[in-house]
Amino acid sequence: MGTMEQTTVVKEMSEYHRKRMYSNIGRNSRIEEYYLKMLAAGIVKKRMPPNEICTMRKRMKRLQNCNKFWSVETYEASHVKVLLRTFLCKDKFCSNCNQMKKLILQDRLLSYMEQYKDSLYHMVLTVPDCGGERLKDTIQHMAACFKTLVTYLNGNKKVKGIDLMQYGFQGCLRSLEITYKEDVYHPHFHVAAVLGNGGCLENKHISNEFSNHGKRLFSDFEAIVQRIWWLLINQKRLTSDNILNNSPNIGRYSCVADKFQPEDYKKLFGYMTKMYSEDNSPMTYENFKTLYHSLERVRQIQGYGVFYNVKEPNAENYTEHDFEVLESYLACKEQPVTSYEPLSHFVGENGYTVLKTSRKNKI
Repeated sequence: MGTMEQTTVVKEMSEYHRKRMYSNIGRNSRIEEYYLKMLAAGIVKKRMPPNEICTMRKRMKRLQNCNKFWSVETYEASHVKVLLRTFLCKDKFCSNCNQMKKLILQDRLLSYMEQYKDSLYHMVLTVPDCGGERLKDTIQHMAACFKTLVTYLNGNKKVKGIDLMQYGFQGCLRSLEITYKEDVYHPHFHVAAVLGNGGCLENKHISNEFSNHGKRLFSDFEAIVQRIWWLLINQKRLTSDNILNNSPNIGRYSCVADKFQPEDYKKLFGYMTKMYSEDNSPMTYENFKTLYHSLERVRQIQGYGVFYNVKEPNAENYTEHDFEVLESYLACKEQPVTSYEPLSHFVGENGYTVLKTSRKNKI
């Protein structure tokens, strides 16, 4: 039997995908304007230290050039352009980079999470909405409280009289999302939790203030976490009396937990914040300022337990496994011409097939 030659797979970039990336440049122009406005205010009013001024200028410059020029190899006879690399700004307010990060998160984590698909549950934890002046402190407090919640779920801390280990918690991925409307912000966590004994979550029989007139019932696990989450956020003691008793002085914060569905990956790996508010109006300058300061040095994704070593992708080392060029075929036909071209050259009919390769793909 003859030897089988390996054929590298190549993927064509659709016209729709190219137009979508090009439209992101237009969306970024508003964020450029906000950076400039905040920078000018900081300089004129002398409220911004020199090092922050320098950092903001660099961020604004990178955002201006994000994804505008691509390095390509052109095969004139074959009418093929192979994309080698682009330049991304890695800014958390950039439409290009947010979309790239979302795709990379899915690419890197999906196969790992599939190992636990039979015991994977989607949890959503919320707190009351807050104003912009409280957003930064609220996010930090939520992160600290969630870390404490995990120590109770994994058994490192215990509440006398309550067996939280019965649910078989093995680990989770926690993702932060912030929605907003005017100056009201809604931070919440999407969580992919591995529960070895999650079958008991299927018994939904408890009605409470989050049941929406009986439309939603909760399992024992959800009801307990609702109470624990409230106690942690409000810095109250975690005792069996506080968790189990229905005292009017002790409340609950919303927690839902359901079997993980394919559409939940989109929520888990979604944007930390969007360029549009909940009423679909564009992000205002005041929204931008609040989110800029509140999200400084904040990680969107955090892993615990079996997901402890899962980190957010490093933008310096993005890889796209499924985009590889059929290099040997193209090279034996003709030699390419390497150049840098603006993204606008790839939008519309230009007679070339556009391919994406992972070769030389540093960004």
